Amino acid sequence: MTEPQDTNAAPAIDPPFQGRRLLERLIGRNPHVQSVSIALLFGVAVLAIGLGEVSRSADWGFTWGGALDGVLSEIPFTLAAAVLVALATAANVLAGAIVLRLLGTPAFRSLSDLLLAGFAAAVVLDAAGLFLLGSLGLFGWPELLALHLAALAAYAVTRASRPLMAVAPRVRARRPAAWWLLVVAVWAGPLIIQLASPAAPFIDVLPNHVAPVEHVRVFGSFATLTTSPSPIYGPSRLMLGYVGLLGDLTTIANLEAILAVAAFALPLTILMAVSMRQLASRLFGASAGFWVLLTFPLTFTFMRLADTRGTVAAFPLAAYALAVIARELRAGRSAVGPPAVSSPAPAAYRQPDLPLAAALGAAILVHPLVGIVAAAAAVGMLLLEPRRLGPLLIPALGAATFVAVPQAVTMLGIDAPSWTGFLWIVAAVSIAYVLAWLVAAVRPMIPSLVRLSDRLSTPRPIKLALLAAAIWLCLIVARQHIAPPNDPWSEIWNFFPRLLMVTTIGLALGVARAGRGWTVLGCGIAAGAAAWAASGLVGYDTLTQQAVHYEVPKTIEYWLPVMLALGGAGGIAAVMRLRGLGALTAIALAALLFDTMSTYPGPLITNIQIGEHRGAESLGLALREAENGYWNGYPDPRLIVDPSEQEVIDDLRAEVSAGRLGPSTRVLHIASSFQQWSSVPIGVFVGALETSISLQPELSIHTEGGRLLGFDQLPTELASDYGYVVLEPNGLDASLGNAITAAGYHQIWSNSQATIYARN
Repeated sequence: MTEPQDTNAAPAIDPPFQGRRLLERLIGRNPHVQSVSIALLFGVAVLAIGLGEVSRSADWGFTWGGALDGVLSEIPFTLAAAVLVALATAANVLAGAIVLRLLGTPAFRSLSDLLLAGFAAAVVLDAAGLFLLGSLGLFGWPELLALHLAALAAYAVTRASRPLMAVAPRVRARRPAAWWLLVVAVWAGPLIIQLASPAAPFIDVLPNHVAPVEHVRVFGSFATLTTSPSPIYGPSRLMLGYVGLLGDLTTIANLEAILAVAAFALPLTILMAVSMRQLASRLFGASAGFWVLLTFPLTFTFMRLADTRGTVAAFPLAAYALAVIARELRAGRSAVGPPAVSSPAPAAYRQPDLPLAAALGAAILVHPLVGIVAAAAAVGMLLLEPRRLGPLLIPALGAATFVAVPQAVTMLGIDAPSWTGFLWIVAAVSIAYVLAWLVAAVRPMIPSLVRLSDRLSTPRPIKLALLAAAIWLCLIVARQHIAPPNDPWSEIWNFFPRLLMVTTIGLALGVARAGRGWTVLGCGIAAGAAAWAASGLVGYDTLTQQAVHYEVPKTIEYWLPVMLALGGAGGIAAVMRLRGLGALTAIALAALLFDTMSTYPGPLITNIQIGEHRGAESLGLALREAENGYWNGYPDPRLIVDPSEQEVIDDLRAEVSAGRLGPSTRVLHIASSFQQWSSVPIGVFVGALETSISLQPELSIHTEGGRLLGFDQLPTELASDYGYVVLEPNGLDASLGNAITAAGYHQIWSNSQATIYARN
């Protein structure tokens, strides 16, 4: 007797049919999509061959086994840290999004908007918390946890009336798997470095990023806006938004700042990818959102993702601000804000776009120069589209200005109490609503202004021509004061030829289809060129003026290539839309990938500090750093300090735990050199307020802390109110210990590296 058959069983799948479905998932069904998939798979092969060439390089060579061992040796620490910091970032972003909704921001229509708007709000909220709680010494784990729980509780109570999302989020793969293999391979570079780096991998990140964050983590205090623990950098290099954000994440994750800042590379890489993808999509269409993931890695900004420096951390904020403007121009309606002005009649009151205001203000707090250039680009768009963008940008720019005031006060060296920064942020929210009301009230009262703005709404080609003229004028002005090859045009032409070429092609093909996108991008390029040109007009007499000549071009070297990467994505998207060319589009793409992913033609990049980094170069350099560690020449290539230096750090931390070394306790550090590879970086690892006495005192644009002193000032400093003196005797006069005890200090600890003295 036979068993009955299951009539509900799924029909058998023919093996050839199943294989065909797997092939379609890999390369797609459409012939055009399939040809692009094959070109991208060719790019993967070219990348692999290029990595083989890089591995054999005398300057940048690596071994696969060494890179793997480097990652595996640190992954027990770095992977857990990355997960903790990523979870803390997610909680922070969620809290920011909740607060925006409570303040009246409409529900978000996409996950990218929620993520980036929440991140912008989180930076501002973290800065506000740092200013208020830090001034009271209460920026600690219990207080921050309570604030996050309060935000979640508020959402739980109001989620029915104020849901975060306007529509249920849908995540689906729109492109075949072959399209993503190359993207994943290239973007793995920063994450490989992060997994192999228990210490933030760049030298200048330590004093001006890690040290203040460690001070906040250890003491829960940020008494004044100029609190700067490391003696190397002073308030002019202090970035309050960065300190607030990473101080929050470090404290919640309960990690040392040196590790937490390195671990922030994971969420920062995600934020950067999302922001670049969103901005490119809104400028040039959805396909450009994919191609930017291959053009952005050519930039030096991408290379510095693993450093988690403020210059790079500000880019997701700046990109989101430009994306909001682009969305306003393309759609006429804000996805997270109220309706834009789209009719000829005067507009009624429009609620201020608080996410945009937060993004512009937070960008300035995280990195003032990047934020100012982003704000300048927004001002340029306002001048070109005053009627359409006035209700959106005037309140946002006004509020961002108030948010930025504490950063300006800090950079001017004004030693104001931190709580004053909190007042400026509270005032910023109020000013956004006031300006929104004023815009709505004034526009109907001045019909001539409305008519003037209508006249200024010139055709798109004329606006692009004006932008091109403005960019060219800035480049000419820059050349009058900055000699080639250091002027902007020479650097762009010499160091970014591929991005410039593809951007030019896209501009030629895409103006008619996505002119507004090119207008926004043009304002971004013009703002960067104008900043570079303006820096050439500054004198050289003071350290501040000299710093302008150094810092502004350096920042614009981050900014302009990113703008070109966006333009390059638009260019590739424009070429891919030329379906009439058939297979020629895939061939052109394959040629571009061969040029940007391999090491051919031409030698490996020689200047790692700037220039296009082809895929094999950037990924190969990441593997080399994973193998060798970043900190070559230091006592330890991964941990920076060796065991004897770690003992000094541990003893000072014990003084902190005992309550004897507090947030206002000053530490005098005497060593032959202040350099962090020669002496213990106390401010970085302990968070204490450190002053240095060394044989090599320095006051330059790179060391503006004002606390790198020489031995001629030792008697005065010993007579001051230091709580501790740390003496590293190697290379110094043996009688220094007697001088220290004679000045009223007694020895409390010693090892082969240093002796620690406390005031009697």
